[in-house]
Amino acid sequence: MYTIKRAAELTGIGLPTLRAWERRYGVVSPVRSEGRYRLYSDGDLRALRIMASLVDDGWTASEAAAETLRRLDGVDPAMLPPGGTVGEGTVDGPARVGGPAGGFVDGVEPDGLQEVMEAAADLDASRLGVVLDRAFADENYPRMVGGWLMPVLLSVGSAWADGRITTAGEHLVSHAVHRRLAALYDATPKATAGPLVVLGLPPGSRHELGLLAFSVGARRAGMRTAYLGADLPTAEWVGAVSRRHAGAAVLSVPRLADAVAAQAVVDAVRQQAPGVVMAVGGGHQGQVAGALLLGHDLAAGVKALGASLPRTRSARA
Repeated sequence: MYTIKRAAELTGIGLPTLRAWERRYGVVSPVRSEGRYRLYSDGDLRALRIMASLVDDGWTASEAAAETLRRLDGVDPAMLPPGGTVGEGTVDGPARVGGPAGGFVDGVEPDGLQEVMEAAADLDASRLGVVLDRAFADENYPRMVGGWLMPVLLSVGSAWADGRITTAGEHLVSHAVHRRLAALYDATPKATAGPLVVLGLPPGSRHELGLLAFSVGARRAGMRTAYLGADLPTAEWVGAVSRRHAGAAVLSVPRLADAVAAQAVVDAVRQQAPGVVMAVGGGHQGQVAGALLLGHDLAAGVKALGASLPRTRSARA
């Protein structure tokens, strides 16, 4: 156990800030000594380090606190796509990463996970690339995403939260995965007919991996897609849907903090283009009203989106 002064020294957080995070956001709950002094556990220090890192990355204190509590609970919803599962659980269920079953499919650790962890810890991009290339070679894309990629990313996020890998190591993995998903998206033949589906994140949201993985699945299913990327202002959503005469718009809500912005996008697009199908996925999709919810299985989500379009089949170039 650590005194508040020692906790501040070990985490690099000032005493006033440390007290404010405890009082306002409840990220830590130190016990009291007989003399009524605060005593912090190793778990409290872990929570403080996670929150401090998020704040340093530009998160507001309230967003960082909510994200910290979610990560401490074992699952980072930001890493789940619209239609991304981990074992038998979802972000709304009991799936966890790192326990005996690990939240993995059938409780089996994904092949190559330890190699990914070691590469992240050593900042070995070459070794990481070998493992990722092997995984991405799986011809069953939904199986690869749901059964391998998402569990691995969740494990990497948990390892970062635990301090087993550094922020640099976590970024190494995330960027490597992003590059491969983007390349896979670009390499998939583009449909030339059928309603256009635009996909992106609401303003303020930057967790792209899940939505990008879903976008690949939608394009591989024959949909005509336009990936708009992260942090798209509401007015830009309305403009993109209107100018491109889109048939559907897909947003991801990876964090609870993204729900308000996503709802604003849904409402604005519906007002300007009431015939457009609005679909929402991600860990907190249930917080958004008036949209098709894509669920937590990639293949099922893609199928549901396709069935909602005026035409479910598109010719490819």
